[in-house]
Amino acid sequence: RTQILANASKYDLLITSYQSLNRDLEAYQKLVFNIQILDEAQNIKNHQSITAQSVKVIKAHHKLALTGTPIENKLSELWSVFDYLMPNFLGSYLDFKKKFELPIIKDEDEEAEKQLVEMVTPFILHRLKKDVLNDLPVKEEEIVYVNMGSKQSELYKLQTQKLIAELSCQGDAK
Repeated sequence: RTQILANASKYDLLITSYQSLNRDLEAYQKLVFNIQILDEAQNIKNHQSITAQSVKVIKAHHKLALTGTPIENKLSELWSVFDYLMPNFLGSYLDFKKKFELPIIKDEDEEAEKQLVEMVTPFILHRLKKDVLNDLPVKEEEIVYVNMGSKQSELYKLQTQKLIAELSCQGDAK
């Protein structure tokens, strides 16, 4: 990894995991990318996490975030992804919290929600699962039966006996 990062300008494409990025952050900070794409961008939904802070210091001319779950629990998750894409577009987190998060969540402020939706919608490509299903290849399955070796078979029998004993004890306890 160290050698690849040292010679990064020789490559058209670098792919890394969030874990490797965190580990090699110092080397990545010295680079400037044309495009930075975060796949599974929900990994940066917690803006205080090391991963979110790491990706946000990488320099890139263009940034994309791909995620199937942009918001799961809190509006701050949306803020964190946008803070990566376009820092300060939604203000600091404290500004966002005062202007959007608290009014929308606590006060059910429809005007604040409408304003936030209008701001972020032009930057979100949203596809519904029913629309994507036609693009996906047909799922193919092939079931292959394999005989267990003697050690595997013995371990399976022991585990099965242990499970039966545990279930029996639970039934006796009731």
